[in-house]
Amino acid sequence: MKIAALIATRLASKRIKKKSLKNFGRQNLTYLKLIQAKRVKVFDKLFFSSDSLALNNYALKLGYEIIIRPKKYLGDSTISEFGPYLAKRISIDNICYLTNTSPLISDKTIIKAVKIFKRLDKKKYDSLSTFEKCNNFLWDEKKSINYSINNQPRSQDLKKIYIFNPALSIMTKKKILKYKNVCGKRPFKFLIQKPESIDIDTIYDFHLAKMYKNKKIK
Repeated sequence: MKIAALIATRLASKRIKKKSLKNFGRQNLTYLKLIQAKRVKVFDKLFFSSDSLALNNYALKLGYEIIIRPKKYLGDSTISEFGPYLAKRISIDNICYLTNTSPLISDKTIIKAVKIFKRLDKKKYDSLSTFEKCNNFLWDEKKSINYSINNQPRSQDLKKIYIFNPALSIMTKKKILKYKNVCGKRPFKFLIQKPESIDIDTIYDFHLAKMYKNKKIK
């Protein structure tokens, strides 16, 4: 079974300016992910897409095939919009989508996820994605979601709810085009936890991830 790695990013970021180029140690977030995907040696081909000439050139030097994205798939476009566009341009049937905003996920975790996907019961699961358990008391606009207010349990005994984490998703090209997403309707929930599960969406997330990275180095 062949699997392609896909990393896609854009310079525009509303919460953290030019997040893709933000330094995380000696390299920026995107360089780190490009290097990692090549280093783990579990992917048959590497694909990259961005609107940064510098990032594209760096990816080319590492052996990535570049997918040029039109402007309509930049800006505020979502994974449901640009995901299928990218998938159509990949020649391999299975695609592992990796995000550069998850810098703490380890090589070991990525390798393990790929191995699990290869032996998944495809009748039971249509994809593999990283998830984390949610042990919080959740509400919607009007009511509690995962517990009863007149019989509140301990947080560890809450109804099982999982948070989809965008760190890693593996899915067939056909399913990405069908669902317009990198996570299927019946995903195998590959559980990760902090610090690996930190997804840099805000400046707080960024500093938290750096704190963990610096602690590990020390």
